[in-house]
Order: sequence, then C-alpha cells, then structure tokens
Amino acid sequence: MQTSLKLSFIAVAFAAAGAVHAEGAYLSAGGQPVRSASGECWRTGAWTPQGATTQCDPQLVVAPARVDIVETPAPAAAAEAPRSEKTSLEVQGPAPRRVAFSTEVLFDFDGTELRADGRKVLDDLAQKLLAAELESVAATAHTDRMGDDAYNEGLALRRADAIRTYLVGKGIPEKLMRVDSKGEREPVTAGRCDALGEESRQNSNLIACLQPDRRVEIEVSGR
Repeated sequence: MQTSLKLSFIAVAFAAAGAVHAEGAYLSAGGQPVRSASGECWRTGAWTPQGATTQCDPQLVVAPARVDIVETPAPAAAAEAPRSEKTSLEVQGPAPRRVAFSTEVLFDFDGTELRADGRKVLDDLAQKLLAAELESVAATAHTDRMGDDAYNEGLALRRADAIRTYLVGKGIPEKLMRVDSKGEREPVTAGRCDALGEESRQNSNLIACLQPDRRVEIEVSGR
C-alpha cells in the first residue's frame, strides 16, 4: 500500500510539472523520461527489450559489431629459380626391412621341415613381398649351442634352404633369394641358460631356454 501511494505521488508531481506521456516504451515528461525514486525509467506496457534505449536501459542495448577491414598487399611474384643446363635427380629407396622369425614357429627342435604354422607365416610374408618392388630377399638361419659347430652350421643352412624353396614356390623370383648360415655363432640368450644342466635332448628346460637362439632372419630390400 505504501508503494502504490508513493508512485501516485510521483505521478502527481510530474503532472504538476508538465504533461506525462505514455507513448513508446517509457513514460516521459517534458521530453525526459520519468524516473522512479531509485532513478530507474518508468516503462510502459508497450516496452520490450528491443525498444530499450541507452538513456534508460544501456545494459540491454547491443552495440553494433565492429568489423575491421585490413588490406593486405598481394604477394610479390616468386623469383624464378635459375635454370641449369643439367639437372641431377638422385632417388634413394627405403632402408632394408628386416623381419625375424623364431624357429619355434618355423621348425621343430633339430628339424629342417617347415611346420604348418611356419608355412602360414611364410604365406603371409610371400603375399606382402609379391606386392612390393623387390630387390633382394635374404634368409639367415641361426641355431642354439647344442651340438657341435659343424653340425649346427649345416643345420642352419638346411633351414634357410627350406625357406628359400618355399618362398620361390610362392612366386618369389629365385634370382632375388639368397641364404646364409650363422650356426651357433650369434646367440641372443647371453648365458641365461648356463645353470639349467647338461646339453641333452632330454633336458626340456634347456631346450626351451635356448629357443630365442634358434631363429631365422629374413631381410627384404625393395620398395
């Protein structure tokens, strides 16, 4: 009730000073907006946020977006590279790619005949090789230390030959294939199996420990 009376008194005061207009979004008197005791403009029933003015509701008035136009000079024409009478272009192919296979997959212990899972590995390899521009394919076989040096040298070579024969049968040109034997000369177990007992076919623990030494490395060069 007190608020209504106060607003009525304000309206009467403005009426005494001059006509109060309700046209537009705000009440006005003498060309100036009618304000409340707190300084806020009196809004009419026709007021909308779109009709807000900077004088009464500056926080609702959106300033126009600023667009800066910067002119960038066109790039200067690139200087023409001097021409030489002879141009030399040297192309280097990728480095050889080496793929190593364990004879645990390719061969049984002390065996030279490819196992079924070993043939599957080589089938996948042959498919990739046939899709490349081959320059050479080299198979280098290794054995573990069990057996004498001469026997292991021959064992590794027979395994490498078995791989060559299989890949040639899959379409790899024989002229690109070469094989090599390292025998037991390059072990990778580094003495880890020395405490597992005597070298014997019955020593399954030693045979399993030396498995990483029984490997075949296939090195492929090409693009």
